[in-house]
Amino acid sequence: MKELLKVHGVKKYFKVKGNNLLKAVDDVSFSVNKAQIFGLVGESGCGKSTLARLILRLMEPTGGEIFFDNIDVINAQGKALSEIRRSLQIVFQDPLAALNPRRSVIDAVGEALLINKIARKKELKDRVVYLLQRVGLDADALYKYPHEFSGGQRQRICIARALSVNPKLIVADEPLSALDVSIQAQILNLLEELQRSSNLAYIFITHNLHVIEHFSDVVAVMYLGKIVEMSGTEELFQKPFHPYTEALLSAMPEPEIDKKSRRIILEGDVPSPVYIPAGCPFHPRCHKRFEPCDTIVPAYREAEKDRWVSCHLWS
Repeated sequence: MKELLKVHGVKKYFKVKGNNLLKAVDDVSFSVNKAQIFGLVGESGCGKSTLARLILRLMEPTGGEIFFDNIDVINAQGKALSEIRRSLQIVFQDPLAALNPRRSVIDAVGEALLINKIARKKELKDRVVYLLQRVGLDADALYKYPHEFSGGQRQRICIARALSVNPKLIVADEPLSALDVSIQAQILNLLEELQRSSNLAYIFITHNLHVIEHFSDVVAVMYLGKIVEMSGTEELFQKPFHPYTEALLSAMPEPEIDKKSRRIILEGDVPSPVYIPAGCPFHPRCHKRFEPCDTIVPAYREAEKDRWVSCHLWS
């Protein structure tokens, strides 16, 4: 399968008080293939959204390389950068904040069509109607404003806007978390249908492990700015390698009332990304820690075919 996105050794550090460094993203590497759904999970503050913004070049990285369709994203200029902007789109967590309250739907969705010369003014209305229909809305929405829609409808408008420039990859940054549960299922089904019909790739960021299990092909688990485990979805959910992944999966609600599995309770709180512990960053909370964990940083390595993990248990 063709590699679409390659992220290698990407870092994003912020200087904070006292000349300390906050390591929001620290030496992250992965790739996304064409039409693949890449799931990204982890606790709040682990660097998921920062990583998404680095990929889209909404932030400049401290180090590392990002290639999209063999184009150097970090150093791209002019026509190459414009092509990346078209091919890489994002759907944000809060659709109300993502839409300008002063702009109607036809303006919000149609702007990129005009800028990229995909549609002329006389064709604009028909093209926007087509995009709205693809996401389950009709022409009545054209001249309405964001406050006139429900949360689910607003997210559909944001998806239509992302689709307007015919992207190859969409970064969906917690696209369901601001929505009611019943609406979440509708939006997820919509994203799934669009992926099949348009051969889209997704980077899907979420806290919801049930969604990741159902929706993604590959899962990467982040902790304190690093990917600690990456694997095919089925393999990861059946047999997690990293103790942090194991603890996350143990916290998933069981659909069967009489099915009892052991809940792993993590010790303490997530350390500050400014003061990351020596050795393995997870060792202060790990239920499987042993002698080298508090002094030696585990290598991120391929423990089995297509299964990557950063843990001394697999050294």
